[in-house]
Amino acid sequence: MTALYTLALLLIGVIGTNLIKQFFPKIPEPFILIIVGIFLSFTPIFQNFELEPEFFMLMIIAPLMFLDGQKQSFSKIKKRFSIIFLLSVVLAVATAIVVGLIANRVEVQWTLPLAIALAAIVVPTDAVAVKSMTSSVDMPNGVGEALELESLFNDATGLVLLDLALSVLEQGKFSLIAGIGHFLFVAVGGALIGVIAGFLLVTIRTNITFRTVSPETTIIPISLLTPFIVYFLAESFGTSGILAVVATGIVHNWESNKLRLTSTRVQLTSNTIWESISNVLNSIVFIILGISLPIVWQEIIHMGLVGIMQLLGLSILIYIAMYAVRYIWAFREDNQSANTFFDSHSNPKQHRFLSHIFAISGVHGTMTLAMAFSLPLTIANHAFPYRAELIVVATLIILISMLMSAIILPIALPKKAVTYTKADLEITRNKMVDYASLKVSETTANPAVREAIMIQLQSQKGWLNDNHSTRNYNSQKYNILLNNTKDFIIHYLHSDSVEQKYSSEVIDAYEKILNRLKISSFFQHSPLQRFFHYVKARYRHIKWHVRNDQITKKQRLKGRKKWAKEHQGSAQQWQNIHEGLLLLNNDVIGEVNQHLDNLLRNSLENDADDHQYISYVRQRFDRYFNLIKREYNQETPTINSDLYIQAFQFEYNYIQQASSTGIIPNTLAAVLYNEINEAQTLELQQINQIEAMNS
Repeated sequence: MTALYTLALLLIGVIGTNLIKQFFPKIPEPFILIIVGIFLSFTPIFQNFELEPEFFMLMIIAPLMFLDGQKQSFSKIKKRFSIIFLLSVVLAVATAIVVGLIANRVEVQWTLPLAIALAAIVVPTDAVAVKSMTSSVDMPNGVGEALELESLFNDATGLVLLDLALSVLEQGKFSLIAGIGHFLFVAVGGALIGVIAGFLLVTIRTNITFRTVSPETTIIPISLLTPFIVYFLAESFGTSGILAVVATGIVHNWESNKLRLTSTRVQLTSNTIWESISNVLNSIVFIILGISLPIVWQEIIHMGLVGIMQLLGLSILIYIAMYAVRYIWAFREDNQSANTFFDSHSNPKQHRFLSHIFAISGVHGTMTLAMAFSLPLTIANHAFPYRAELIVVATLIILISMLMSAIILPIALPKKAVTYTKADLEITRNKMVDYASLKVSETTANPAVREAIMIQLQSQKGWLNDNHSTRNYNSQKYNILLNNTKDFIIHYLHSDSVEQKYSSEVIDAYEKILNRLKISSFFQHSPLQRFFHYVKARYRHIKWHVRNDQITKKQRLKGRKKWAKEHQGSAQQWQNIHEGLLLLNNDVIGEVNQHLDNLLRNSLENDADDHQYISYVRQRFDRYFNLIKREYNQETPTINSDLYIQAFQFEYNYIQQASSTGIIPNTLAAVLYNEINEAQTLELQQINQIEAMNS
């Protein structure tokens, strides 16, 4: 149960962060997650929490690295192998050596292997943290790609270096040849196991795809288990589990490209699941960092002011050294791929600027903290020397790197160019839906089917948006249009065609019902007002039944018989009026729909902004029309899936026309295309489920 409570609290932290960040948009999300984690650390479950490195590597880092590998194509890795090796291995090793020498020089009590262990811990960088902190600025594409490629393998490089340093500390001696051999065995062995396991799993998945009716029920669970299986397998052979899952992810990317159009449903479902898992795990990483900080703070208190100031100075010095190494490497490297990332040396000003951005973007994350907590309590039958100090320094470097990038990058980089705003998206979406609704109204003869399809299309606007907008339409345009539509109905009721077709009693009864329509929409009220409105109506309803002894079903039946006996003459008259009301109501519905369709057509043609009011007025009158028909049980019409496909095709046509003529940017069109695809897929799935239940 403890594990369940722990997971539940972490997920609550993720949910809370998503709500909180709406109120603090300028604060980078990782900092909000860390603060949430600090608050969670005061809960009983997380008191005296200490990160379990093996659990963290297996359950969080392995899936994330597997997903990072899936994002990298094999051809890209092959083409950029030299620069990846330089970034993930050469630069990481060089940084570790420089940091190790500095730490050994400053902290004279520390042995060189101990200093190298610290260097290995602080080497891994976190590209996800950089993306989170630069979401509002325009990160240069080359630098962003370099950071992604660097973080792809430098975690494994840091882990191998740490393993090597701990081996030297335990044995008390170091052999260069043995060290290089160990490094190659762990790194190359892990990658090789990952490739072999990846191809084996891909073969299994491919066979399942072509041999089963519902492959997703088998393939997706295999996909979810893959990073854990591969990590366990590689670690059991003494190789790098992280490199193994990255290699397996790259192989799976090759499979996805090969089967792109032959297993579409599987890939769409799998991508959606993995994207959600990735977002949650990336958030949990920083929450765990926040939860771990109070433990580090306790270590800081025990060290005293002098000790912590010394470690703070060392942390700042190490950060400056890592920045210098990264800057010098990016500035001096003359590799063709490096020139692509950081511009060529022929443009020294831009080259220097991009090298600076790359250096400052070397943010360190929870991987560093996990490696610090992975240090053993004892080594060579003795207490691990200066373990608390190493953890404190690693934590300080994480915080310093995050703060520096959060402060400097938004200043140095331009704001991200916004091709469209949220308001633009909502306005275009509303026009798209209204255009499709108008086309459906023109091409669908059956009123019930037309209304059902239009309701589904209007739902794309979103209930919350509908509710919010309707409350704001208490002014002018909405009320004017509502009044004009009501006047249009009254004028139609007294037209010659209606008076010749229906009796005066039917027309008068319909007009009386119409006059009960309140212009102030019920949905403009707050939820609390709606609740009291509902309670008041129910109270009046119950009060009438109690007063007239109409409580039980038997009493209501007896009362109806008594009324029919007393009003034998008027019962038939009322029946005739009632039937006339229903027929007249159908005619009014047709006229109002045509009237509103004409208004909507004119609004869209003239690019007016009142088309959104028309849809709300239509909804308001639809509720009124349904009130008249509420005594009759009307079955939901069966709608052919072709009609939905046609309706969504109207939306496609609108976006295509707006995009080709330059009315909306391509980025906005892509978002709406994706929304239409998702809405169409969901609608067709629901239709298939209904048909399967009825068959």
